[in-house]
Amino acid sequence: MRLFSRFIPVVLAGSLAAVAACGNSTGTGPQAASVTGVAGDSQTASTGATLAFPLSLVALDASGHPAQGVHVTWSATPGGAASFTPASTTTDVNGVASTSATLGSVVGAITIHAAVPGVSDVLYHVTAVDPCTRLTPYTFGDTVTAALSVTDCNFQSAGWFYDFYQLDLPLGQQSIRIRMSSGTFDTWVDFFSAAGPLFGFDDDEVLGQVQNSQLDIILPGGSYVIGANSFDQLTTGAYTLSTETRPAAMNGCRQVWVARGVTVNDSLTAADCADSAVTPHHYDVARIQLVQGTVLTIAEHSTAINPSLALYRILDLNSYPRSLVAQNDDSSAGNQTAFIQFTVTQPGPYDIVIGSSAGGETGAYTFDVSASTTLSPRTAAPIVRGRMRWGDLGLPRRAKH
Repeated sequence: MRLFSRFIPVVLAGSLAAVAACGNSTGTGPQAASVTGVAGDSQTASTGATLAFPLSLVALDASGHPAQGVHVTWSATPGGAASFTPASTTTDVNGVASTSATLGSVVGAITIHAAVPGVSDVLYHVTAVDPCTRLTPYTFGDTVTAALSVTDCNFQSAGWFYDFYQLDLPLGQQSIRIRMSSGTFDTWVDFFSAAGPLFGFDDDEVLGQVQNSQLDIILPGGSYVIGANSFDQLTTGAYTLSTETRPAAMNGCRQVWVARGVTVNDSLTAADCADSAVTPHHYDVARIQLVQGTVLTIAEHSTAINPSLALYRILDLNSYPRSLVAQNDDSSAGNQTAFIQFTVTQPGPYDIVIGSSAGGETGAYTFDVSASTTLSPRTAAPIVRGRMRWGDLGLPRRAKH
């Protein structure tokens, strides 16, 4: 799948009707007087997937003993909503008949019939969901072992298979790390608001070297969706997904995603990124996903350094040039706080360079991303047009570093 689905959990449950008014199944072979031990009812699965649990029953004779040799046939309503392996079977010495059901393309309620001679059909209730709208509940801190498969969400038939997980974070600012790893394929992880907008993505933990994903993000608590997928199209295989708390700070040259409404207290150090000047300017890098028509308001405060902010738009997904769209040193005469208010005309990921206007400066700073998406009365920062590349800051979607 590709991006920007709306995620709506579907949770439906059926109830077992062990005996239904479908008429008796008759035949010349052994018949059941009753049925017990019915298992596999009320399952939910994605279209195209095999149910997690087999469907089974136990046929009994008139004495209440297991009835061997009773012929059982499996079918689904609507027709074609599921296939069965096997489609018909004979009860064993214990009176047991079972089958595995694989769902077709029908979305919604499915009724599966087990036709048993001598009694009314045994009914099983299944809910088939679109894998692109199905969310698997996920608890922060858990490690999940799963696999991408051809029955997962292939959004708009673009060729990337997705598993989606719902993550609920407590109120208050959070700083988290999402890891996805695989021994068989190059992973990719996307991170969305539950309302739909993309918040961040990551390909390689170490750019171009370690092909496991590590997404670091600072954000408010709320409901979010993790999209586990792959760098390459049409990829399947096992993977591990985990989350953990990380320091509430930037990470030098490696981008840390930020969301609106966060405040970060950090320091510029000699170990941070540095430009090529004789006396280098040190800086941290934040990344943010912006929506067209909104306003981004950011500020950097410090009593130890002279703050400087620059905002770059990632221009394309192949060669990754960045365009400088706004920068600011002093928000006003005599006020060293750096301030940018930028109206987004092009959606997508942007890099924020958090630094100092003087070479060699190090020290503590506070970086704010306003929760507001509209203009404030404050004067907008000057806009400077330009173009440059930041080769070590991470890249947007589906392109190698």
